[in-house]
Amino acid sequence: MESLRICERSEVAEHKSLQSCWVIIDQIVYDLTSFVEFHPGGSRIILQYGGRDATQAFKVIHSSDTLQKYIKIEDIVGKVDTPTPIPKMSVKTPETKESNGEISSPSPTPKLRLRSILNMSDFEVAASQRLSPKAFAFFKAGAEDEKTEQWNRNSWQIARFRPRILRPVESIDLSTTILGTKVSVPFFIGPAGGGKLAHPAGEVLMTKAAAKNGVLHWVCNMAGCTQEEMASARAPNQNTYWQIYAKANLEVTEKEIKRAIELGYKGFALTVDAIRAGKRERDLRMEAAEYEASHSDQPEDGEDDTPATGGISAQRGAVISSFDWDSAITWLRGLTDLPIAIKGIQCWEDAALCMKYGVHPWLSNHGGRQLEGAPSAIETLIEIRQNAPEVFDKCEVIVDGGIMRGSDVVKAIALGAKGVAIGRAFLYSLAFGETGVSKAIQILRAEMETTMALLGVIRIEDLNPSFVAIRDSAVWSRL
Repeated sequence: MESLRICERSEVAEHKSLQSCWVIIDQIVYDLTSFVEFHPGGSRIILQYGGRDATQAFKVIHSSDTLQKYIKIEDIVGKVDTPTPIPKMSVKTPETKESNGEISSPSPTPKLRLRSILNMSDFEVAASQRLSPKAFAFFKAGAEDEKTEQWNRNSWQIARFRPRILRPVESIDLSTTILGTKVSVPFFIGPAGGGKLAHPAGEVLMTKAAAKNGVLHWVCNMAGCTQEEMASARAPNQNTYWQIYAKANLEVTEKEIKRAIELGYKGFALTVDAIRAGKRERDLRMEAAEYEASHSDQPEDGEDDTPATGGISAQRGAVISSFDWDSAITWLRGLTDLPIAIKGIQCWEDAALCMKYGVHPWLSNHGGRQLEGAPSAIETLIEIRQNAPEVFDKCEVIVDGGIMRGSDVVKAIALGAKGVAIGRAFLYSLAFGETGVSKAIQILRAEMETTMALLGVIRIEDLNPSFVAIRDSAVWSRL
């Protein structure tokens, strides 16, 4: 980098259009013109920082090795000689009052402190108070009207418990195994990106909390920390798994998988429900508001009028869209014989195909962030039990989406799931650092223990469908 030419900031500022777009990241000037229209989160995100310093916005979303993976040497224009200073901001709210030259502000709503957190929903409230609006939108956003994201939570209520009484319950054993890894509980920290938006240290704190509590961490492909950083955060004898997005350039993904194996990751999940990015309007609106604020003094003529797609929470390189079952599994099995889950299964027929191909079905609609109207995991669980119950005998079924209580985890296990992934809620808890993630684990563990005691069950392996009943009329009519 020493031989790079010095660029004047005034020169960089001239390149802020679709025809010529330069950005500064860590004092290096990149020409992203050829990349703008292919950016997964839409061109507006890059154009917002066209001709400007994008360092802070880039670092909270992307891991430190992202540029090395995706930017060509010829796209490096030069460097600027000084970093961009971070401006100090002073914001006056509409309620601020001035009297005799003095400014007085109303008392802010008290933020929830960690000791006051009682459940996973409290972590969401606390995150909305502690994180920037942009960061919270990144985590919270669902597809379109976000009805599927909300249904994910509500759907667990279609299952009601059938407790058994007068059964000795002296202690509860929540331990189990997930794809060969011994864990203290059947729920785990699922792959959900953007950890550095919640805490500067990012997802490594999740790995550390998982180790202290005997919980599996399935690391997100879009983590703000690198594969190496996440592996280095592991405790001795701790297993972590890796999430795969099969990029359009498969060579990049193959190197990533091989490196994960070298670093000791013990299992994989191929995410298959994101061949296109869902339209996440919550963070699209946040992005639009930022763009308007930074371009308020410019005329509208010549602005990009293409429909908004994706959003900041959908930023990732283009994924391959030509895979079918044969080619995808053959490709993966040519790289590893470690356990593989297929993440994004949303019907019983595809769960049965997982069984056929010797992989494990992960029932997920991507947290309601991809297809509005997609089924929740519990609906797919019930479909499998109705139409292909042998899947539960030959595969380990994983579920995610809307799990907010230990009782939801118990329902999932009773209906046949082997592991339950929780993503957003742990990201919210990360706003309190490693201690917050540990507390979230402990809350869910305690809720599970209470639920199982009141059901009359003392071991995970003793849970079965006899302990739940499906009371929702639409689903009940199909049983």
